[in-house]
Amino acid sequence: MIPVSLRLIREHNRLYKCWMRLLWRFYGIEAPIVLMVHGFKPASSDCKSAFELTGASFARLMRFFVDNGWKALSQEEVKLMVGQHRWREKCFHVTFDDTYDTVFTEAYPVLKHYGIPFTMFVTKDLVDKPGYITIEHLKVLAHDPLCSIGGHGLQHLVFRNLTPEEMTEQCVRGKQWLEQELGVKVEAFAFPYGRVVEVSNRNRRQIRKMGYEMAFSAIEGSIRASWFTGRHFLSRVNVSETFVERFTTGKPLQYKDCEGR
Repeated sequence: MIPVSLRLIREHNRLYKCWMRLLWRFYGIEAPIVLMVHGFKPASSDCKSAFELTGASFARLMRFFVDNGWKALSQEEVKLMVGQHRWREKCFHVTFDDTYDTVFTEAYPVLKHYGIPFTMFVTKDLVDKPGYITIEHLKVLAHDPLCSIGGHGLQHLVFRNLTPEEMTEQCVRGKQWLEQELGVKVEAFAFPYGRVVEVSNRNRRQIRKMGYEMAFSAIEGSIRASWFTGRHFLSRVNVSETFVERFTTGKPLQYKDCEGR
């Protein structure tokens, strides 16, 4: 039997997403968005979840943005936009979660070609694991002016289940490792899993006290809704094969097309 507490958390998550869906309709698709990308597969038939897409689809999406006058934002520009609440339409920022090595082999050449800034949210214990980015490739990215490095924890854990001390270890030690190993400043964080089910209000308050300028959720929406989400649970748009196909062909883009679940 599902505990009452978990039922309440799930209902909170459902209501939160309903509100974000309403705000999405209000702001429209041309509002500023932060893209959430994971790994890449060789062919569309290999994409078994909404978190997977092909390198060709990613290249198609980046080309569409460039050809249609969308402005690519750096992490610093996103921070200023959120902090000042001064919005402009048709702008985007690219982020990658979990740091699969296909980001280096498939996405990086495309981003380099178009000069598009991006952020890598790095989980320390995934670096050098099979299928994930190597420390050598990560250092190449970290020293490219286009790339910003963000935290994603020491391990890829559900933060709601952590004590304050465990969360501090995940976030502070992870930040310290990235800064020491890569020689960069880490100002942004992305919560693993990133829904209300996995991230509590306490988690959001604590990440703010740790000195991170911004933190991102995995809940769909425009960053223009930051007046509601706060700057430490900012919304993103999940990039899937469906999202790319609908977005680049001018088909009406519904909120469900931006979801990762």
